[in-house]
Amino acid sequence: MFTYSATQWIFGNEELETSLRRLARFGYDGVELAGEPAKLDAAAIRERLGEHRLVCTSICGIYTAERDLSHPDPTVRGNAVRYVKDCVDMAETLGASVVIVVPTPVGKGGPVTTRREEWDNAVASLREAGVYAESKRVRLAIEALNRFETYLVNTLDVANRLAEEVGVASVGVMADLFHMNIEERSSSRALRDVAPRLMHVHIADNTREAAGLGQTDFAEVVRTLVEIGYRGNVTMEFLPRVANPYEAAERSGSERLYDEYAKQSIDHIRELARRAAV
Repeated sequence: MFTYSATQWIFGNEELETSLRRLARFGYDGVELAGEPAKLDAAAIRERLGEHRLVCTSICGIYTAERDLSHPDPTVRGNAVRYVKDCVDMAETLGASVVIVVPTPVGKGGPVTTRREEWDNAVASLREAGVYAESKRVRLAIEALNRFETYLVNTLDVANRLAEEVGVASVGVMADLFHMNIEERSSSRALRDVAPRLMHVHIADNTREAAGLGQTDFAEVVRTLVEIGYRGNVTMEFLPRVANPYEAAERSGSERLYDEYAKQSIDHIRELARRAAV
């Protein structure tokens, strides 16, 4: 029904081999790799994935200030588009179907110029990157982050309107349940409204921990995904309780905690999917 994966950066700076062993042990189908193409050793990664019978489901773009698709400076914007294209090449090389895009970087709380100008910049950037992605048979999924992390695109409706304005079939929307818990009035309704363009899903509870440990009604979420006919990646993006989630990528975490969260997440979502399909 779904393809289950977990995003690599949540495991901090542990060796990829350790992460892959964990995912294979708990029955995942694949892994979502961090979008750092310059660090890619494709042959080595493909070999490791093959050894564990895993696939690369997706590439999680890392959007810093230097990778701002909406920026008024053409040099900054051009660098951001080039970065997305490099991630598309990375996805093509590893067989991943999706690259995640965020139009404004994490930490950007408002426009440098105007919201309208930066929206138009994001449209143009995504259109250029989307045409390139389409030529490689890779999709770009626009992620809506909550208002405390960035601006411009905070809800699925806005992400959907941006994708519609871009007007390229390879550009769609992703849903992240952690951000949706903050921004959406109804996760089920939001998912239904973007169903035709829904390309990717991230799973974390309202506490950002593993699914089933917080208050999110994942039974309704999974039932909705089944009812709208979603058949794509369901990617776990749980984190330990840290003040700044982006510091997690550099942390040396607890392997035992990662094991517990990885098992909890897939067991919880898979069981709900089984019930929803009956």
